[in-house]
Amino acid sequence: MRKSHKPRSAIRNLQVRPGFSLLEMAVAMAVTSVILLGIGSAMLLAGRAMPDAHGPALESVAGADAVEPIIAELQYAVAVNQRSARMIEFTVADRNGDQTPEVIRYKWSGVAGDPLTRRYNGGAAVQVLANIRDFGLSYDLQMISTEIPQGNESAETLLSSYSSLQDYHDYSIKGSEWYSEYFRPVLPANAVSWKVTRVRFYAKTSWGANGRDRVQLQTPTAGGLPSGNVLEERTLASSSLSWLGYLLQEMTYTQVSGLSPQQGLCLVLQWASGDDEACKLLGQAPNVTAPHITLRKSTDNAVSWSLRSGESLFFWVYGTVTTTGTPQIQNTYYLNAVRVRLRAGTDNQATVQTSARIVNRPEVTQ
Repeated sequence: MRKSHKPRSAIRNLQVRPGFSLLEMAVAMAVTSVILLGIGSAMLLAGRAMPDAHGPALESVAGADAVEPIIAELQYAVAVNQRSARMIEFTVADRNGDQTPEVIRYKWSGVAGDPLTRRYNGGAAVQVLANIRDFGLSYDLQMISTEIPQGNESAETLLSSYSSLQDYHDYSIKGSEWYSEYFRPVLPANAVSWKVTRVRFYAKTSWGANGRDRVQLQTPTAGGLPSGNVLEERTLASSSLSWLGYLLQEMTYTQVSGLSPQQGLCLVLQWASGDDEACKLLGQAPNVTAPHITLRKSTDNAVSWSLRSGESLFFWVYGTVTTTGTPQIQNTYYLNAVRVRLRAGTDNQATVQTSARIVNRPEVTQ
């Protein structure tokens, strides 16, 4: 019998071509499938991650772009004219060379969907960003308290005086004979200042005399002499006096105020014009021992003054005394920073929040 043989072509088809085995090809196909699956998944995720035209990512970007210029302008504000939770109007330094500061206002109506607007130097409002759903401003203020001293001014009172019922003496005011009475009132321990409102003294004239004298309040030197610094002056005319006897005279003063509690004054009476001895003053000599008063006389037009020990004119000085009161507390507010919150669109994730540090710290109301 003849042996049967498979055709050679069949045997050749069953032979594996050189390069890859069947196992290797199966593994390669499996790996390729995994890679293609991964690529497809990545492309799918990337496609889903791409924001659409109204997504929160783009709304956040748009909000940040709108807030950035607000912050840039706010930080250099030199004054804040108006402010609220949805509007701020502020002033910045001159930008266009016209020597006039610029006024900028940002505002949102509070109605959802209305735009955020900007107005420059009172011009038309320009849209910054549309479809605003939330816009808020809050303010970081610093309060500085200052105590303002307060004074309580008394009613008119007798500040200093001297009078007596004995040892009367006449003091003539002549062209070469002037008198100065130094006095210093004794004030309360809490006094901060005092002022003079009026001065009284006794005066008369000689028979037929016609003249005028000056009645001055001068600051004293450290030794109690008249300094020549006249705080206020009044005129005494002999025509208003009597030659029969002394009459009480009164001079009012309105500009002698703000005097230190440690400061005295000099009541200076000097001849001004007319008859040489037009006026005489009443006083006491000798035996005057009252403290804080001193009488001096000049015979050379105030070039020098001699002490009249144990003597004094009769005088009464009235005025008011200001004592310390309860200090007034004044609170001043300065703007340190402005916090800005903005959301365009309905997604809360698109909210932008930031703050502007105000370089100039302008003063504002509370």
